[in-house]
Amino acid sequence: MVCMNIVERNLKTIIQILLLAVIAVVPFIRANSLYFPFISGKAYVFRVLVALAFFFWIWLLMKNPKVLPFKNLLVVALGLFFVAQLVVSFFGVDPIYSLFSSIERADGVLQYGFWVLYFLMFLSTFRERRDWKLFFAVFTVVAVALSGYSWFNYETQVQLYGVFGNPAYFAVFLIFAIGFSLIVFERKFFYPGPVHYAFGAAAGFFVLALIFAQVRGVYVGFAGGVLLFFLLAALFLRKENKKLVFLSGLVLLMGLVVLGILFAAKDTQYVQKTRLLFRITEVTEIWEKGSTRERLLNWNIALKAFKERPLLGYGPENYASAANRYYDYRIGVGEPWFDRAHNQPLDTLATGGIVVFSAYLFWLGAAAFLIFKIARRQKILGFLLASIFFAYFLQSLFLFDLMAVYFGLFPFLAFLIYEEQRAKRQETREEEKSGVGENTSHRIANTRYLALVLVVLLSLFVIYMTAFVPWKANAAAIQFYAYTENGFYKESKQFLQEAFSVKSPYTYWEVRKRAGWQFVNVLLYGLEQETDPEKIKEIKDIYEFMGPELERFIEARPYDAQMYFVLARMYRLGNQKLGYEDLEKAETVLKKGFQYSDRRVEYYNEFAQILILQGRVDEAENVVKEYAQRVDYFGEAFPHVTLGHFYYVAGQYAKAFEEYEKARRAGYAFYELELEYNRYMFAAEEVKAYEAIIAMAKEFIARWGEDADNYFNIAVGYFHLEEKEQAKAFFLKAVEADPKYNEYELKSLFLE
Repeated sequence: MVCMNIVERNLKTIIQILLLAVIAVVPFIRANSLYFPFISGKAYVFRVLVALAFFFWIWLLMKNPKVLPFKNLLVVALGLFFVAQLVVSFFGVDPIYSLFSSIERADGVLQYGFWVLYFLMFLSTFRERRDWKLFFAVFTVVAVALSGYSWFNYETQVQLYGVFGNPAYFAVFLIFAIGFSLIVFERKFFYPGPVHYAFGAAAGFFVLALIFAQVRGVYVGFAGGVLLFFLLAALFLRKENKKLVFLSGLVLLMGLVVLGILFAAKDTQYVQKTRLLFRITEVTEIWEKGSTRERLLNWNIALKAFKERPLLGYGPENYASAANRYYDYRIGVGEPWFDRAHNQPLDTLATGGIVVFSAYLFWLGAAAFLIFKIARRQKILGFLLASIFFAYFLQSLFLFDLMAVYFGLFPFLAFLIYEEQRAKRQETREEEKSGVGENTSHRIANTRYLALVLVVLLSLFVIYMTAFVPWKANAAAIQFYAYTENGFYKESKQFLQEAFSVKSPYTYWEVRKRAGWQFVNVLLYGLEQETDPEKIKEIKDIYEFMGPELERFIEARPYDAQMYFVLARMYRLGNQKLGYEDLEKAETVLKKGFQYSDRRVEYYNEFAQILILQGRVDEAENVVKEYAQRVDYFGEAFPHVTLGHFYYVAGQYAKAFEEYEKARRAGYAFYELELEYNRYMFAAEEVKAYEAIIAMAKEFIARWGEDADNYFNIAVGYFHLEEKEQAKAFFLKAVEADPKYNEYELKSLFLE
């Protein structure tokens, strides 16, 4: 009997080590040998650890089935949420994408299934106070190390992001780090002694790191969590803990005063030039700021998608298809290929419809119900848990759930169940001690050893198919990228063939997409008149190999918005740079794309260039005019910007500048995007509109700060207007900002 208990304890320890490795190891992984190095490596190692833990978990269940954690409302709710996503996936626009997601996100329904399995194994093995002491200690140490790494690399991380690659991901991870360290402090897991106070200090350190991550959505979540805790304390702890109530009121008052002063001074030079303060106060400029405007417009698209497919939605992970159908130019000025609504509830509603959204609300409600039950017995702990959960929910209104969130979320949910059932487990232990309880430790029947062998094989198969195989394809694809970036086109093809040959649903189409984008860049920037003919031959070899593969892509996954643009552009550049007669193919590809979005400006801009190359300039002009007039609800300036770009590409600079000026007068900010700014300035120079050049360069400097090139542009404008003193003054500013202008060959013209 003792021997069998030892086996159980050893199995539990092994599982705990593997589950803790998800927290202690995975966040630090940065695999530079893969596409999306901050994401891909983390996902692959996470799957390996969960699959390994799964084998030992099944073994433990065979030894003691009572550790199976299904008798809880929250467990049922999360299980239903996973099943709902799984079922709805098969009715979405792209089931494969729903299940396996993209290389960039490393998410998808099956990945969520890994997290649900992780959650169940966590519940089975973290059942004692000492288990949770260990987990919270590991999580806090990891968070300290990640935060310390960020501060150590502060000069390269203007917004702290640790090893997550994105400040928003790091900031939401810190929400849970703050909450967990405060739970340890409140539960007195290490009291008395310096370690106890170290957790309080760690919480403060995390708050500081969160502030310098400069993510406004997480600011809202954190502020909401703090506000909720202090409000609950003020309302329900007036008798039990007067000190805490006093502190709550003081903190709330100080917070309101500080924020009031900050927003009152938001237009001062100090606030405007202090990035941290400016990031906070600019939330008041709701429509003027791109990130805020993009979220509002994306939320509108999500609602449109829900109205179109109210029951089952577009399918998990397929928000990009809805964003393509209801494309809004004002969203895509900086990033045209949005694949998330940047609002978890609305994203769930759009991609999962009523079915998945109902399950989503169910698990949120189940978690809130457990917190309420805990708070009835332990008020401060309950209020703390409520604040963490509320902070998570608030920030999810501006972001979306992903691995960085799940590192904290699923252990948090497991802790809710642990706390809620702690009394029940105590009763069970008393029964077992008195001999009342049933002995659950028993030998494994011989027939079950066969089942264990099958579980071993299953775990190894899962590891191979979900980690090693996609890793191989991903690594080959990034090698293709690296070799083509350095001009080794012949050598790159073998990696392209290797990436394409890997038949993994995680990567099969994804590596084609990444390779397509990279090859378009090769055609754009890697080919010049002086390019070695042998290199051109190597590029042609890749071109002929790539074309049929991407044609297969758009046939197999017609809802992918990016590939119509990529393939059409590749065919167009193949005509311009390599001499292939593929313009008709390019035209056909985009006409297919129009079936899925007749609003996307990238399609129409590319389509116009294709028609121009075919000598159909008038037809191209009519197409662009019809499009610009039809979608003028993107804003008064949009038709003029679109027409201006068409005339620019067609070489009709006078017409281009005329349209650009109309757009500028309508309030369009050309200085926000480098390409558009350069086109405006070039067109203005071509028509000798020097006053416009000066005015636009000054607007650029007012927006982005001192800039040598634009001081020089102003100097040139004044020079042509024969305002020599002004020309000299701005030329000297250019020299002061960048010494290269001191060597300018026509320097004497400005200084004479």
